[in-house]
Amino acid sequence: MNAVADKPKGAAVASVTDPRKYNALVAAAQLRDIRLVESGFALTPDGLEKRHEFKLSQTCEIEKAHVDVGRGLLVVFVAATASAAFANAEMQAAMEVMSAKCRYLIVYHVSGDPAPEAVDAFARRVARFAAYPYFRAHFAELASQAGLMLPPLPVIKERRLIPEVGQSPAAPATTPVGKSRRAAKLKRPVAKPSSKK
Repeated sequence: MNAVADKPKGAAVASVTDPRKYNALVAAAQLRDIRLVESGFALTPDGLEKRHEFKLSQTCEIEKAHVDVGRGLLVVFVAATASAAFANAEMQAAMEVMSAKCRYLIVYHVSGDPAPEAVDAFARRVARFAAYPYFRAHFAELASQAGLMLPPLPVIKERRLIPEVGQSPAAPATTPVGKSRRAAKLKRPVAKPSSKK
């Protein structure tokens, strides 16, 4: 199954500076509710007479995340969209046949007043993944009722935000030991045989 790795959007992800704050929020948060609060669907009848190959595209982003300290709630709004267009390269317009967009409300019980950077990271790494399977299933149901034979939407993956112990967020990936040893052997100068007797 294909997975889509979302690229972090600048400061929305880079603000996580203390893994302990984020981990404390993850440990304390308890899912209370997931609700579909807005939904839209469109189908273009043109081109449905024949079978076609379709190209899928989708997004799933955090609209807003905030903490209600008095009620002990973390509230997140997630917006998700998906569309199916003809995959035929000859169709320059790549006509969109079906599209759907939804908005979800995700609510968690939390304790205290979590740090804003921890809330942002939690919304992106946890709440967004809680909503996406619902949208994925909803899109599949819409496609079925529309009479379209579409593959399932791909799963989404998030890049690692919290650095490992002893590694900075910008540190490059470690080269496998086996590979580095082979590279060292290739770069090692070869001694020339001596002409002296």
